[in-house]
Amino acid sequence: MRKNNTVIGSATLVMAVVILSKILGFLRQTVIADAYGATLETDIYFLSSDFMISLSGAFLASLTTALVTVYIDIRTKKSKEEANTVASTMLTMFLLIGCVFILLINLFTPWIARLLESDYPPEAHNTLVQYLRIFSVTFIFTALQSIYAAVLNANNTFTPGKLYGIIYNPIAIFMVLAFAGKWGISALIVAYFAANIIQTLLLGLWARKNYSYRPSVNFRDPTIKHLIYLSAPLLLSNIFIQLNGIIDKMICSRLGDGIASNYSYAYTLEQFITATITATLSLILLSRYATYVSEGNTEMVVKTFKESLSGLLVLLVPITIVACVMSPEIVKIVYMRGKFDETAAYHTSRALIGFAVGFGLIAVREMYIRLHFAYQDTKMPMVANIAAVFLNAALSFLLAPYIGVLGVALATSLSVILTICLLNRSVKKYLPNFRFLAMRKLIIKLTVAGAATAATALVMRQILQSSPIVEFLLCAFAALLVYALSLILMRCEELYAFIGQLRATIRRKLTR
Repeated sequence: MRKNNTVIGSATLVMAVVILSKILGFLRQTVIADAYGATLETDIYFLSSDFMISLSGAFLASLTTALVTVYIDIRTKKSKEEANTVASTMLTMFLLIGCVFILLINLFTPWIARLLESDYPPEAHNTLVQYLRIFSVTFIFTALQSIYAAVLNANNTFTPGKLYGIIYNPIAIFMVLAFAGKWGISALIVAYFAANIIQTLLLGLWARKNYSYRPSVNFRDPTIKHLIYLSAPLLLSNIFIQLNGIIDKMICSRLGDGIASNYSYAYTLEQFITATITATLSLILLSRYATYVSEGNTEMVVKTFKESLSGLLVLLVPITIVACVMSPEIVKIVYMRGKFDETAAYHTSRALIGFAVGFGLIAVREMYIRLHFAYQDTKMPMVANIAAVFLNAALSFLLAPYIGVLGVALATSLSVILTICLLNRSVKKYLPNFRFLAMRKLIIKLTVAGAATAATALVMRQILQSSPIVEFLLCAFAALLVYALSLILMRCEELYAFIGQLRATIRRKLTR
């Protein structure tokens, strides 16, 4: 029981770091929007950086996710030394693959650039090629950071891996403010590399408490083969997921100059919610699930899954509603200054609405995916994610001509439903007694409370005629108050449980 209670405690600390990181990220995006606006130049930067970071991240995330579960399993059943040997072998493999990756990218960059865009003028095309080659070095940094973070996570140390934003964002802000006028977009590139060097060194030093790299090239080790076997579906899944974002950017780039940048600005806001709450908790839960599975404690797996899922839904429903209703005000508060004009604010707010629809859906999906990973099942999440990517692409092409960037973002959210349905059906072979519909009472209560919250937010928005920040604060306060009162009147046990765990965590932190 004590282990389960530490989930909220661990998540609280990591979320605090992530929230600070995201706040700094908002400031960074605000400074970028002020200095550069939404132009073809920013489109090229976001397209190249997002593509290379996503491509390297897709490959490495697949292996490191599998590494966490395998590492915990080996440590539990054998020894930490054997687990660390596996981690060293994986790091060696990552570095070798990284060299090949950089070489191939540099050879085929012109063709890659042409796939990403089809109608850029020659000068813009050449700039895109140059940026893609520069960002190809991302693979080496991501490789080192991924292994260090995986080892730390497997040893229940989650905070260091989330420090990147706290390092990168202040550096980026400084570089833009100091050198944007002289260096242009290059100021952001310098900031990126400086932050990655610092983060890599810090993670390496942190990981030394539990892990010391020893060159190992025994790729024939059965454990390594098993790890690669588990990683292959994850790799394919992550590639398709990253392609999902790339396809969305490509569609946005055809909707007009600056639309892809508007999409990226809205995506940053979306990540504040999903990365802060959902991704953080799912990261911790993977380690928890894997430990319970290795111990054969199915009861604790089910309990942790239900409590985490219920708590996330209770938390995300009002956030989703406020984000949808107040999207124009949110965008204006964060970005509306400098070269970021009314047109950019309009398109960014519409994209935010599309993303906001999926806040709760993404939470459910991530819980199901991490549960499958804990049972070392990577095939079903792959099938579900690939199916969702095809659905997203189809919906994006259908909706974009009619509702623009809103349709592209909305397609991303709606496609998550397919993933959830497939994973919910699959999870029964591991947890035969679990039924999602068993949570129907909670879902009904959240629906009623959500409707009351939406009505309150819409009415308040019509009544209030003030500055964006005043409208947002008053509207959000009224909406959240109605939401909480609605759940209290309906005696929502999940709300009481969430508040109780949060209070216990705060009390525990204060007593320490």
